[in-house]
Amino acid sequence: MASSLAEYAPTQAEARRGPSPLVAALLTVLTPGLGHLYIGQARRGITLFVLVMIADTLLMFAMMGVLARFWMFATCLLLLLALWLFILIDATTRAYRMHDIPDQGYNRWPVYAGAFVLACLVFAAPCLYAIHARASGNLLWMNAVTASMEPTLREGEYFLADATYYRNRAPSRGEVAVYVHPKSPDLHYIKRIVAMEGDRVAIKNGRTIVNGMAVEEPYVEAAPPRPMLADTSQARGPAGADMAEVRVPPGHVFVLGDNRAISVDSRDPVAHGPVPMKNLIGRVTDIAFSRHLPRLGRWIGTPSIQ
Repeated sequence: MASSLAEYAPTQAEARRGPSPLVAALLTVLTPGLGHLYIGQARRGITLFVLVMIADTLLMFAMMGVLARFWMFATCLLLLLALWLFILIDATTRAYRMHDIPDQGYNRWPVYAGAFVLACLVFAAPCLYAIHARASGNLLWMNAVTASMEPTLREGEYFLADATYYRNRAPSRGEVAVYVHPKSPDLHYIKRIVAMEGDRVAIKNGRTIVNGMAVEEPYVEAAPPRPMLADTSQARGPAGADMAEVRVPPGHVFVLGDNRAISVDSRDPVAHGPVPMKNLIGRVTDIAFSRHLPRLGRWIGTPSIQ
């Protein structure tokens, strides 16, 4: 038995001479591919790092409104997480199977630190671009900060919008749009387009009337009828549910919030007014994140498409 223990001890000591699976895992968590550099498989690590960057770019495109559908966003996110998990498991298992520390010229901690800094710089480029795009309204991963679009969008829910939609298409009635506020260029709002340029629009008993015909609005959170004040500058809160007929100016659209009781929108000519079509940023598509899981992926861009 003593001889068996003597034989077992060197075997274990010899096994511990290889790269540490724990270190490989920690390095991979810091930067995908760095764990493979640690175990002497730099080419494999660089290839996997490039794949992560591709998945990250696709996810960025989904958030920027280029691939603005929930299924694309969810697929890209799952692909990124699955790829990172695979790299973590791959680096750990390969380190565990190695019995000798790799003797490569780059297997030095200063090299690992330099690779980590380089990877951070590579990751920083799309992050800085995303921050700039978010500030300029091109990153259309946005959230509803008020309840003005309920029940279509609940307060706190995140949604996606197609930033390319209005580049080659004219807006249509019923679309939920993200736009630059006509009175405050630094604000981005989300409302529903209810009338186009040249249309006559009125609100009577809470019903929207466009060109003399009542519009079916199953998405509306109705407000009790309340006449609009003659002096809108004295109004407190949103304009009333009833509004005298007005004509939408050329080059503009008339927008309303689905929660008519609290929405400040085109009904108020002082605080908001009609929206110039050049201010339209994108058409809303799907709910990307919600505390209510059944609402994930729900289409909200137009009432006619489910």
